[in-house]
Amino acid sequence: MAAKTWRIGTIGYGGVFHMGKIHLESLQKNAGFIPAAVCDADASRVAAAQNDFPGMEAYTDVAEMLKKARLDLVTIITPHNSHADLTVQCLKAGVGVVVEKPMAITTAEVSTMIATAKSKKRFLSTFHNRRWDGDYDVLKRLVAENVIGRIFRVECGFTGYSKQGTWWRSNTAISGGNVYDWGAHFTDWILGILPGKIDSVTGYTVKNPAWKDYTNEDHSEVHLRFEGGAWSTLTISNIAAVHKPQWIICGENGSIVHSGDKWIVKEFHRGRIVTTEVPFEKSNWDGYYANVAAHLTKGEALSVTPESAARVISVLDTAYASAKQGGKPLAPKFR
Repeated sequence: MAAKTWRIGTIGYGGVFHMGKIHLESLQKNAGFIPAAVCDADASRVAAAQNDFPGMEAYTDVAEMLKKARLDLVTIITPHNSHADLTVQCLKAGVGVVVEKPMAITTAEVSTMIATAKSKKRFLSTFHNRRWDGDYDVLKRLVAENVIGRIFRVECGFTGYSKQGTWWRSNTAISGGNVYDWGAHFTDWILGILPGKIDSVTGYTVKNPAWKDYTNEDHSEVHLRFEGGAWSTLTISNIAAVHKPQWIICGENGSIVHSGDKWIVKEFHRGRIVTTEVPFEKSNWDGYYANVAAHLTKGEALSVTPESAARVISVLDTAYASAKQGGKPLAPKFR
């Protein structure tokens, strides 16, 4: 029997970051997965997709594409506030979905997305391709090997001093807030190395009053307290004029710090501190779609389950709710 051919469509082929091309080329590396259709409101971007992938069907209306293109899977590469509605529309049409990160903006949205996928018995995942980053891959290994013992504190994020760009990613109504971009990656990473249940989420935000040409906050903190006592703090800031390591992980038997292209590991050994430099591995962003293909064709376990992606959104959504209540600790729905 001939192997099944998987017809893939994409919604959104914007030129920024070339994400449409990145998704489809990565999918195409798996046998039987064929870029079959593109839909974008901008006809010039549709033309660009057809140039990159000759023979693709072209649409400017999502409903028309879902009706005519006979798709098995759709990748959604659009602004954050459109993720939930488009995902539900595709699932109800009987088409599986890979949606760009963040999965959506609110806990209610991701709950609806998961419920729809289950009721329609269709595939759903979120493009958390940075689980295959080389630095994170090594960090997971160090944690799994228990190099620094039980982790009790994680600090991570990006800080600096510069205005955000004036486009949809800095518009809170569309983006969800400044922490939904890189913060979605960091939150996913945190939950990967601190997999225990979350006791509470606390949020804190600051807006620089001098920067009025966009609506995102300029400083966000997301504090997680886990069952068992571990804490994490994620900081995404455009007004913190101080350099901090991207990661600081503290364990009962040492620490791990992100430094350039390596991890600095300090272990306590017989009353002394032993320092080791561990280089990063090469990133493998194609790993995400390799796993999706293996799941769909061979039944292998799916790495980025909808529940794990929804857990990220539940944390971020709860953090903003906490910030609006003066930093009150709140319990997320997806713990």
